[in-house]
Amino acid sequence: MADEKVNVFAITRNLKLFEKRVFEPVRATLLEVDLIKGDVDVDLPLPAVQAAFYFTQVPTLNDIVNLKLELLCLRNFIHILKKKHCTRLVYVARLMDKICIQAVLDMLDELRMDYTVVLKNSVIGRDALVDRVFKNIANRKFIFYSKHYASRIFQPLGAHDFIRWLKAILDVPAFHYKILEVGGAESLSFMRVFELYKQFGLIKGGQKIINVPKWFVKFLYQHKLDISTNDYAELSRIVQSDNHTDNSWRAHMPFEFSKISDILQSDK
Repeated sequence: MADEKVNVFAITRNLKLFEKRVFEPVRATLLEVDLIKGDVDVDLPLPAVQAAFYFTQVPTLNDIVNLKLELLCLRNFIHILKKKHCTRLVYVARLMDKICIQAVLDMLDELRMDYTVVLKNSVIGRDALVDRVFKNIANRKFIFYSKHYASRIFQPLGAHDFIRWLKAILDVPAFHYKILEVGGAESLSFMRVFELYKQFGLIKGGQKIINVPKWFVKFLYQHKLDISTNDYAELSRIVQSDNHTDNSWRAHMPFEFSKISDILQSDK
């Protein structure tokens, strides 16, 4: 997000862990703050803040434990913003969180934030959730899948496209106090994206792919996927959700998304 006109400051719970996972140069100034513990009264070395982005901290808002944790982190984040006299906030969650977002909206209203809520489709590209899962299962000789899940349609976003889009929406008057749903320009099945990964050499081919009942896929990958519990919780909800959006925000702001093939080729 940082460029010659915009200075970006970002907070992370664990700076060392964050730096280990980063694979591109970070152009933001990083600060270590634990929003769960509430380390919010420390006077952070921040200049005047015009706007802020908050990315949901939990894998799903669909259960009470994760929702309470999210509201705790969000309240503490807003406390930091208020100390810097900032009320403009873009809250970013997943499209599948649509039915669970009311508690977040209530808090934003309670704390009198000038908000925009963004519900995004899945991001693809290096180290995104879909990327990690595809590269994991591609290492197997046999890939068990359910046509029910593999044929699910979604509108993947490239990470760089999504960041450009987030910056573009900040100052559009029609987007204040609104919920925006955003997806990429193309609607593809998870199976089709997996095939594109093989086509562009991002994963190896040659596996034997076997269609099995969806209950067996759920059982198998819940125990055999080498991904974190949080990643699995998010993945399982994505493949069971309606991931379509009509991008109705285009009526107020033109924006061109990259082709999926171009996004994947840039990761080679």
